[in-house]
Amino acid sequence: MLKKFLDGLVFGTGFGIAFILVWVIGAVYLLPNITETTVNEPTFNDPQSAEIAEPDPSLSQENFSFFKDSKNLMKIPENGGILSMSPTSTPPNSERQNTYQLWLTNSELWQIRTIGKKTEIEKLPYPNDASTKTLDSLMDKSTNFNSARSTMTISENEIQKLKSSGVSFRDATLNGKLKITTEGVVFILPNPF
Repeated sequence: MLKKFLDGLVFGTGFGIAFILVWVIGAVYLLPNITETTVNEPTFNDPQSAEIAEPDPSLSQENFSFFKDSKNLMKIPENGGILSMSPTSTPPNSERQNTYQLWLTNSELWQIRTIGKKTEIEKLPYPNDASTKTLDSLMDKSTNFNSARSTMTISENEIQKLKSSGVSFRDATLNGKLKITTEGVVFILPNPF
């Protein structure tokens, strides 16, 4: 009886060690390969460093209406634009999330890349069918972070506020600050982690 007990104890110990060994090998070698996703990095052919426009209080203009025109939602506002953004891969010790953004107006399309505090912009050819579908298509080609993608319209009044004061009413609700470049490109500079 004691011999059967000891045989079972030896078998159980060996089985336990083998189980732990297989589990550790799986966790070290197989799990990272399964959970690792391929990240597309956006390509910039001729990036230029973006210069943030200095606020000009003389441009301050307040136009207020209680009524919002819901039929223009996600259409390019007159003298405004649509900003689409997505996080991109960011090194572990980074101060801020890296992002890829697109700024679409009635006449221009820009791609924006933020890396830490650095912002790069590049003008793209203007599409024939300028819409949020165009932005979604460009985002799909440049990144694969579909779930974290966000798009919003920016009105002429908000652009004037950014130009005049350097701040936006949305800054309190965003995980970053809306900024505008000297070229008139609106983007979000993410907050530090």
